[in-house]
Amino acid sequence: MSQIINSLNRKSFYRSTYWQKSVAKKILVGFFVFYLSISLLIMGFTLPEILQAYFPEQEVISAFNQNLLYFFIFSAILRQLFQEIPVVNSIPLLVLPFKKKKIARHLVNKSFFHFFNFLPLLFLVPFAFDTVLEEYSVGNTLGWLINLVGLILIDHMIGIWLKRFSFYKEKMSAIISGVGVGLFVVSFFSIIPVSIWIGHYFDAVLGYPVLAAVPLIFIVLLYRFNIKEIAKGMYLDSRLMPVEKDVSLHAFSWTDKFGSIGKYLSLELKMITRNKRTRSAFMSVVFLLLYGFIVYGNSSMANHDVSLIFIGILITGSFSVSYGQFTPAWHSKYFPFLMTRDFGLKNMLNAQYFLFIASTLIAFIFSTIYLIYGAKVLFFNFLSAIFNIGITSHIVLWMGSFSSKPIDLSQSSFFNYQGTGASVWMMAFVIILGPILYFGLLSLLLQDIWSYLIFGLTGIGGIVFHESIMRKILIRYKKNKHRMLYSYRQTS
Repeated sequence: MSQIINSLNRKSFYRSTYWQKSVAKKILVGFFVFYLSISLLIMGFTLPEILQAYFPEQEVISAFNQNLLYFFIFSAILRQLFQEIPVVNSIPLLVLPFKKKKIARHLVNKSFFHFFNFLPLLFLVPFAFDTVLEEYSVGNTLGWLINLVGLILIDHMIGIWLKRFSFYKEKMSAIISGVGVGLFVVSFFSIIPVSIWIGHYFDAVLGYPVLAAVPLIFIVLLYRFNIKEIAKGMYLDSRLMPVEKDVSLHAFSWTDKFGSIGKYLSLELKMITRNKRTRSAFMSVVFLLLYGFIVYGNSSMANHDVSLIFIGILITGSFSVSYGQFTPAWHSKYFPFLMTRDFGLKNMLNAQYFLFIASTLIAFIFSTIYLIYGAKVLFFNFLSAIFNIGITSHIVLWMGSFSSKPIDLSQSSFFNYQGTGASVWMMAFVIILGPILYFGLLSLLLQDIWSYLIFGLTGIGGIVFHESIMRKILIRYKKNKHRMLYSYRQTS
């Protein structure tokens, strides 16, 4: 029976629509996987130097063990956001004379072959045999590594159960993310020394490798539990099958006070909250907002004005970077409808600009938490916010007129490159590196105070001349609308 299921599984894989996609997308995905793999391998060998630089008072291995908490928090959040459980293929098998437990076992076994389980090994194995093995015996090193692999698989098994338990309860992902961020904050600011406790545990495993058997026991228990739970609910009319469900509709009635623009703003917000791809783009904003905790503690970066501008642009312009770069491809499905309205395009662009302003202001308010790193950090975030509102937002809308790739919002958000074209890559280059190059040039030519003043006045100028800039952007869209209408009708 297992051979039959595996054969069907291979056929479904090779006959899937994935292999019918364009060669360019296959090359892009392959390049991304290759680049990520090489980067992690290099990181595995360079981790000792990195840890020594950030934690000079600690031993490298102890510092690594204490920071493993953050890795598992990040992994758990990513699994909840992106990892899919292989349950759809089980439905056709239910009409065949196969035992449910065997089908469930096949699904659980199949789930182990997920790149989230293999990627950590690319830096853990080099670090183990290049660094840990220098101070500990082979047995202790293998016990430590097996313990880590076991915890990764436990994270995987719990993730499968939570995904299945919350199949129609997406709030579970928000809860996991909230708990993870909470643990990060209390540990990072030493409110509760969770990372130190975790570090002591891994140090103990290095001293007593027999402790590596504990995660293996939990893996077996979770493995059997998942098989039992999946088999228990494996019916054609069970929750394994997609069913119609009640959708919580967000009215966003408060947008009515903004007039005709408010209607488009309400539609924009509904689109963000109701589609996986837009929600994923919005979630990436959270990670960009937290980026400052990673870099501001590095004195070498915090002492350079250009670095502070770069970080400030990313933090305060996080929404423009992650969501705005796909404007107006988000609307490709109903873009023809917008063209039938007298003010449809204008109101859509104004609604986008309103969202950019609101998101920038909210991000700046959040960035006040970085006062713990000094007033200079907040000052540069303020300059960046002004520049993002006045210049970056207009650049994003302008370059959106070159969009030619449609986005299907009903598709999965992970490894989905719909809407990604040359204009998107160019936009990312301009909105991130443009302000850095501009400020860097001002710093070379002028004194610090004048470079700050001109950079800020540039953003203010964009705000003052917003109406005239938007008129030119609207003319650009109207000029390109027929090309965009034709492009959006093509398959992605």
